[in-house]
Amino acid sequence: MRYLILFAVAVINIIFTGAVFPNINISGIAPDIIICTISAIVIIEKRMTGAVMGLFCGLMLDIIFTGIIGFYSIPYFATGAAAFFVSARLSYIDRYVVPCCFAAAALLLKELISAILSYMLGSHFLFWHKLVRYMLPEALFTGIFMLLIYYLFRRLYRSVSVRPKNLEDLKRLL
Repeated sequence: MRYLILFAVAVINIIFTGAVFPNINISGIAPDIIICTISAIVIIEKRMTGAVMGLFCGLMLDIIFTGIIGFYSIPYFATGAAAFFVSARLSYIDRYVVPCCFAAAALLLKELISAILSYMLGSHFLFWHKLVRYMLPEALFTGIFMLLIYYLFRRLYRSVSVRPKNLEDLKRLL
């Protein structure tokens, strides 16, 4: 049941990322719901499940929207793995500040990896312009949106069918 629910969450993320948020953005900036989901899963579980979720969502975005396998999946997986290694070191996680900062930092890392991949594929752009015009506002927007996603995941993980087995720290967090 847990994997079925996580699969449904991944499908919802792909639908929102590919169809909904491109149409309702503010000046070209929309929150990254996949980063919010990866961050929420990693913060709650402190396992690599968030990285696997990022890899799956990235592969689906690669298959649906690009002809290059790895353009979305590499940044999402690397961000999920880095988030796991950082969250494993955290001993205190509150309900508001840490998840928002975590999601904003994860988005900046994902965008940095995406910029490096774009440059390696031959795209020319001004990095500082992209940073100020797109990355920083999107990180702020994603951090604020993380409040909603983190609340929803905390409610979702209260269910026994979603909670991973033999994870005692999760009971304390919820």
